[in-house]
Amino acid sequence: MKVLNAFLNSFPIKLLLVHVKHNQFLLLYWVFLFSTVSGGFGKALGIPYLFLDPIYLNSVGFWGFFVVGITLGGFAMAFNITSYILDGFRFPFLGTLPRPFTHFCLNNSLIPLGFLGFYIVKIVEFERDYGLYSTNHILLSILGLLAGFIAMQALLFTYFTLTNRDIRVVLRKKARKQIKAGVNQKRNAFKRLQRLRRSTVPCAYYVSLGLKVYSTKRYEKYYDRVAILGIFRQNQRNAIIAESFLLVTIFVLGIFQQSPLFQIPAAASSIILLTVIILATGALSFWLRSWVVSAAICLLLFANVISSALNIGYEYPAYGLDYGVEKTPYNLNSIHEISQQANVDVSKKYWLQMLENWKQKTGEEKPVMNLVAVSGGGQRSALWTTNVLQHIDSVQNGKLMDNTFLITGASGGLIGAAFYRELYWKSSNPRSRIHRTEIGNEILNPLIFKLLINDILIKVKSFDYAGQTYKVERGYTFEQNLTKNLNGALDRPLSAYREPEFNGDIPALMVSPLITNDGRKLYISPHPVSFLNYGIEDNTVIQGVDFRSLLKNHQPDSLRFLTALRMSATFPYVVPTITLPTEPPIQIADAGISDNYGIVDALIFLNVFQDWIKENTSKVTFITIRDSAKEEELSAPEPQNMLERFFSPIQSVYKSWDKVQTIKNDQWYELTKEIFKDHLNRVEFEYSYGENDRASLSWRLTEFEKQNIIESIHFLDNQRALEQLK
Repeated sequence: MKVLNAFLNSFPIKLLLVHVKHNQFLLLYWVFLFSTVSGGFGKALGIPYLFLDPIYLNSVGFWGFFVVGITLGGFAMAFNITSYILDGFRFPFLGTLPRPFTHFCLNNSLIPLGFLGFYIVKIVEFERDYGLYSTNHILLSILGLLAGFIAMQALLFTYFTLTNRDIRVVLRKKARKQIKAGVNQKRNAFKRLQRLRRSTVPCAYYVSLGLKVYSTKRYEKYYDRVAILGIFRQNQRNAIIAESFLLVTIFVLGIFQQSPLFQIPAAASSIILLTVIILATGALSFWLRSWVVSAAICLLLFANVISSALNIGYEYPAYGLDYGVEKTPYNLNSIHEISQQANVDVSKKYWLQMLENWKQKTGEEKPVMNLVAVSGGGQRSALWTTNVLQHIDSVQNGKLMDNTFLITGASGGLIGAAFYRELYWKSSNPRSRIHRTEIGNEILNPLIFKLLINDILIKVKSFDYAGQTYKVERGYTFEQNLTKNLNGALDRPLSAYREPEFNGDIPALMVSPLITNDGRKLYISPHPVSFLNYGIEDNTVIQGVDFRSLLKNHQPDSLRFLTALRMSATFPYVVPTITLPTEPPIQIADAGISDNYGIVDALIFLNVFQDWIKENTSKVTFITIRDSAKEEELSAPEPQNMLERFFSPIQSVYKSWDKVQTIKNDQWYELTKEIFKDHLNRVEFEYSYGENDRASLSWRLTEFEKQNIIESIHFLDNQRALEQLK
């Protein structure tokens, strides 16, 4: 019982209780890290893999974990600094110890060391269970993490050891100055002492730097409260200097952000962001004390009102468009004007000529027409689409792109299809395994790094494109790293594809992101596409807007094709939402919100040109490439707690949205099938894996995820689909 009592009254346990009572926000950051590493947070988005499998300089190993270890060491020190500033005064005996801050950190290390141990266990489990790395590789990874953590801790502890004063030094100086102390100084010291007495936490034992347990009364003879206050104030100043050093480090990283050497793992960038937040909230808590929550709420409300009133905020542009001319009106009148029947007829005539050119290019009297529709799903879908197209092209002896007239889809799948089309156009070998590696290379590290260093703080650098100047932000970083991974592919203006698509040299590709203002689609193509609003009547809602017709005064042909693809793949928070130069401003969202599978646009095309297609083709093969199973077994509802029941309606809508789209798409297909009968045939490919092994929805895939995406083509249903296409 005596041992248990001593344990409960020890400094480490008392500090833990103080955090629970006074500093819940500090614990919240650690809860986030524990939850992320354990897979409880963001697993479907691949967030845990950023920590368990960090990639740095295109490889996973010692140096990636070393960088993560450095940032984790900095975060742990920020936690200690903030705790010391806020709560060090609650333990007056600390001021009597040599190197008080170092003693504080040692006794405050239960949570940081607990997380470090937990993190190491999860790394070993991940790398062992997925069988990606050898034992030596795993050991090197752990060594890198520990080396980075210890190096950062050693650097910061050295600073505090050299700058923090000892109680004996303070007492000697105090003795010399005591006679000179004025009345005001004594009165202020007395007030601080009164506050100190009201806030102290009783504590019996502490762990020394020699890892021995001592009584907190060990140096009781030095127990001069005024001197101890001086120690804490001086230590706090040094802690604030250390905070400034961490912030300066972030700005230095920003200067060299274009260098791959400084594009640190996404996990490290996330930890740096947490470090900045913990330092900021700690500083606010120190200055505002019990008013911190009220002040933070007032500050947020004030910032919200000011930003709304003054329209403060950066609007991310579409590269290639001219934002310097007068904005184009976007209202019902302008929408109806560019979608009137005359424009629909012109676009139909234009595409009929494209169809004739394509037919002539095939050299057949009645060729087979392929339509390809691909689904969204980040890099998972991009790799899956590329993989499927390679296998289809193989069984069709390299004729896939020749027989394909139109490609539709969303997000990552459309990027994969555009990449494959580009390889075919440039006479490369599109079926090479090398290209699977290119489309599977990660682009998330520089995105998260740019978000932390550049977008959250200030956008300094600029670049020129198509005669216009734009700020460098994470949208630009996304495009630059994507084209870098693809060896320069897709980095062209929209107009570069007009002639080859019109002549039938390559399939036409339709990009159709969502306009968040009204839910309509924005059809981006180098050709007139008003025919997609076929059958317009006075009481019919126009479903889409022709991008080139709407923004004809803003050099739409100069739109960077990579930007068009990014508009279709606007992953929330990671890829910024683009704003177009209209009045009111149009904001663009991911195409997957409207139709994640690109089915509807392809079927509209079939319905509009059904007469020509029936007469001039032998059959139509509708190839759909999904990154998910079309039908899944229904599972029994799991027991829900009170919080889960509260959010259940929202979660149910979110989870069923994909199924709602699938059902609607099949309804569209069945109606179109009634028109074409046996002339239309559908072949479907699905990437489906067990829920636990399914690749995450992210722009960063682990080696295991890449492998199971590639191997999915060998599943029985996909092999049957390939047999149909021979």
